[in-house]
Amino acid sequence: GINAEYGAIKDVVGVSLGAYLFTSRVLTTATVTGPSMAPTYNANSSTSLLLVDLVTPVTKVEPGEIVLVHDPEEANGFIVKRVKALAGQFVEHDMDNPGTYLAKHSYEGKYSVPTGYCWLEGDNPGNSTDSRKFGPVPLGLIRGRILCKLLGS
Repeated sequence: GINAEYGAIKDVVGVSLGAYLFTSRVLTTATVTGPSMAPTYNANSSTSLLLVDLVTPVTKVEPGEIVLVHDPEEANGFIVKRVKALAGQFVEHDMDNPGTYLAKHSYEGKYSVPTGYCWLEGDNPGNSTDSRKFGPVPLGLIRGRILCKLLGS
């Protein structure tokens, strides 16, 4: 009867809401395409599926970790990059791949990351659009930390 239908609808809504809250607040997946993170991701394919931790606060992110970030150059886009430096740390000017931002803003080959920001770089510097081009990224743009690769190379 109606009670059974209502109960089934309530269960479906509850499961859907629970799944939505889990994937929007706890864990989610992200797809990384292109060569910017090779050889870590996409060394032998064009796409990797990653598991993303959404719980850890951005203030706990450390240099060396890979993060999912709102793209600072594209309003609805996301990028996957490695945290190279945090506030107060220095980034060295890479003579082979300096990028336009570092070329303009470094002093004696070094750049100090400002408070509230991080410096992001792809693992494949010759094929990555990252902080070397667009500068330091506000910590608030970090969506989560990459936990592991689920699919791809």
